[in-house]
Amino acid sequence: MTYFSRFYTISSLLIGVLIVVYLLPIWLFDYFPTQDGVSHVYNSQIITKYKNPTYQFQDYYDINWFPFPNWLSHFSLAVLMFIFKPLTAEKVFLSLYVILFPLAICYFLNAVQPGRDSLVILSFTFIFNYLLLMGFYNFAVSVPLFFLALGFWWKHRDALTIKRIVLLNLLIIIIYFAHLISYAFILFSIALLSVVYFRQNLKQILITGCAVLPAALLLLIYLPTSDLLAGEPPEIELGRIGGLLKNIVGMRVLVAYSEHQAWIAYTVFAFLLFLSIWTFWQNRKTSITPQIGQDAFLILFAVFFGLYLILPNSIGPGGWVNDRLAILAMLLIFACFKLSDNLRWRQVFTGVVTVLVLVNIVYVGILCKNLNRELDAFNAFVDKVEKNSVILPLQFEPSGESLRVGIFVNAANYYCLDNGCINLGNYEVQFDYFPIRFKPDFETPIDEKEWVQTVHWRAEKIDLCDYADNVDYLLLWGTPNKEKVAEEIDRCYTLISSEGRLKLFRGTR
Repeated sequence: MTYFSRFYTISSLLIGVLIVVYLLPIWLFDYFPTQDGVSHVYNSQIITKYKNPTYQFQDYYDINWFPFPNWLSHFSLAVLMFIFKPLTAEKVFLSLYVILFPLAICYFLNAVQPGRDSLVILSFTFIFNYLLLMGFYNFAVSVPLFFLALGFWWKHRDALTIKRIVLLNLLIIIIYFAHLISYAFILFSIALLSVVYFRQNLKQILITGCAVLPAALLLLIYLPTSDLLAGEPPEIELGRIGGLLKNIVGMRVLVAYSEHQAWIAYTVFAFLLFLSIWTFWQNRKTSITPQIGQDAFLILFAVFFGLYLILPNSIGPGGWVNDRLAILAMLLIFACFKLSDNLRWRQVFTGVVTVLVLVNIVYVGILCKNLNRELDAFNAFVDKVEKNSVILPLQFEPSGESLRVGIFVNAANYYCLDNGCINLGNYEVQFDYFPIRFKPDFETPIDEKEWVQTVHWRAEKIDLCDYADNVDYLLLWGTPNKEKVAEEIDRCYTLISSEGRLKLFRGTR
């Protein structure tokens, strides 16, 4: 028993059990309800089956192999699809994310100051955050990778051997292929922390800069070809500060499916506020100067939080900037917290946090179950769609029972999995940070660069009758919000099946 105790503690066993519990919403149901997730699955399958002659992907799509950010989920899912069915591959990918998240936070916190496993347990409440449930898989997985890389650098900052430099650059390169924001901020974080920590040692600051330079050069490869620099420079928006502070107090990044999740989110903020007050009181009570790690990470958190308050929500084609920074900042502050040395205090704190984490996952599971019923209704006609067909999806009830996540926005991709269908609502084709493109000679429903947005949100701008000979099936969810749309559908398409909010029409192609 003494031998085995070297490899586990009660806390590590509890973390392991919670990881298993947090995997259940992914595996208990047919679908993991997100907005963009199934789009990533579909486009990853295009990559996997692109050379398969039984599909017609090569007739419609080109693949952009440029080394841009956002490749990680597509590459991972494409590889997994050589072994698993698409939706199973998605479950495996999400499971790896769920497993990695608390382990990365644990590694990060132990690199700063060991013995704070209760904070690792609290971090579970951030796993099923709003951005993950929006289907932003690349950013979601970049969060644990960010803290893994930051913890690795902090742990070895005084002794960066060649092997460690190679591993650090490898981690940063993986983050680059996950998401540009996390990549930019891991470089920024290492730079700022090195200046704070080595502030009296210019040589060590330069060594740190040279150590991460190879990975930093990737930014010079991507930016010149990116749409990120094509538009107007981002403007600081001070008028939004009040609303952004309110979002932090309400922890809106933890509210996605239901407004009732706000109660859990407020409780998480209460814990963070309690830990902040406790840490301040402990430092003042002992009259001890905070450790260099605590001091440095407090500065880093303050910078992240300041950027969260002043940056716009969109920079170039990328959006949700404030939410992304909120997640990184709220997890960064964990490094600043102190826990009591009193065993009873720690046991009570751990117990209360564990209850919160379990309540959170039970409620997420219930919401996933309810949303799966809606997705079952949406997918009722999947078997009626022939292989290699062209589908035009029009949805007028994007969220259903979901509060902030439009689970039906990209749900037409379910109709395209495993049968080679072409989805005219494939939003990824219009952005330079996704690998799939329609061929240059493809006839789009409307002559606009972001024409897929028109398909999703402004169908009345499309001449549906004129485009009917390009479409095999029109998939309608909900009631059209414009009389013109309903009239053109009835006049130029043939109804095949109808059930509740779902209707399937035949085009004239």
